[in-house]
Amino acid sequence: MSEDIEQKIENSISDIITLFNLENEENEYQFRLFKNHLVSELTNTLSLEFLKERLNVIYTYERNYLELLKEFKEEIKFAGTLQEDLRKERAKFFSGVLDEVSNTLKNSQVDDRVAASWIKELVSSYTKSLDVSEGLVDEGTLNSLGKIRDMAKEEKDTLDQ
Repeated sequence: MSEDIEQKIENSISDIITLFNLENEENEYQFRLFKNHLVSELTNTLSLEFLKERLNVIYTYERNYLELLKEFKEEIKFAGTLQEDLRKERAKFFSGVLDEVSNTLKNSQVDDRVAASWIKELVSSYTKSLDVSEGLVDEGTLNSLGKIRDMAKEEKDTLDQ
């Protein structure tokens, strides 16, 4: 960009020097200084304006993204709570419920092989159930995040136009 500006200024100065018959070393030196200063100032001004424009777009995008997060705050909290509850339930099962079932089977004098088979089946069934629940929660969470991203992308596309 600055090379294009510099070339245009160079051409304009050359035209002025030729037009007014100012072709001597002192004038050319002064014009070169003037040209360099002018190119520098124009480049800085144009760069600053471009930067301000881009920063404004980014600021607007971030502000709109925060508004979307506020709008979906309850859904985000709900998804987080569901995931936390599933983790707690899984931990509770393996740290407490499984021991209780094992003790109950022993107290009921169930054969060790049968008890082991039942416990193995219980763990498998419960783990599958939790995995399905976790998958549904994750899918719902991803769908909500997808909606937020889509809305943010639409807003960004609107800002870019």
